[in-house]
Amino acid sequence: TPPTALYHHATGPGHLFARSDWSRDAMWLAFVAGRYNQSHAHQDQGAFTLFMRDFLAVTENVFTHSGIQQGAEVHNLVRFVSGGATVRQREGTTSTMTVTPGAGGALAVDANLTPSFAGNAAVTMWRRQLTFGNRQLRVRDTFSKGAGVEAIFQVNTPVRPVVNGRVARAGDLVITVVTPADATLSVVDWRAIDASEYNSGFRLDVRGSGSEFVVEFGGNDAVFSAGFE
Repeated sequence: TPPTALYHHATGPGHLFARSDWSRDAMWLAFVAGRYNQSHAHQDQGAFTLFMRDFLAVTENVFTHSGIQQGAEVHNLVRFVSGGATVRQREGTTSTMTVTPGAGGALAVDANLTPSFAGNAAVTMWRRQLTFGNRQLRVRDTFSKGAGVEAIFQVNTPVRPVVNGRVARAGDLVITVVTPADATLSVVDWRAIDASEYNSGFRLDVRGSGSEFVVEFGGNDAVFSAGFE
């Protein structure tokens, strides 16, 4: 008999696991917002994983030679860049999240990732809200940052994303950027970075003005019914 619960929030480490249903075709979600208290832990506070029959969005570590790339660059989060360098998340910090279940296995998640930067003036606020249900994920990020700091919404995928305006298709995953309206999407081929470490995999980077990202993730049927170049 399938369990009645469709999610588990491990409040100790700050990990959330959820699925749309108990069928083989379910969409599965993992999310991190909690303790960063180990030197070998990764800078993945605020990162998510999506799986449906195969990985849709997953840390690039899955496709590396070593599996131990700790930087924010390989995770599905907002990367903050100052002076050409990624602003680091810091060990000894604790991010938080609240999880509110809805009908039919739906979930709403509100995470405060600000503490992960340990008071660095480059990132004075970062909040990530997830809405998960009906095999769809909506991610809303709001943030405040210091002068000269760039915020980049990023998602790592096994398949090269094909970009059409503010929509990208990566295999069975459709990524739609709702906000900002002036968003630009670009693709990083990890093998071009270091073929000896990165066996495969790609990253979609979203840049734009303002202090908010809203990005939706779902299946590829409806969005591409009119064709895709």
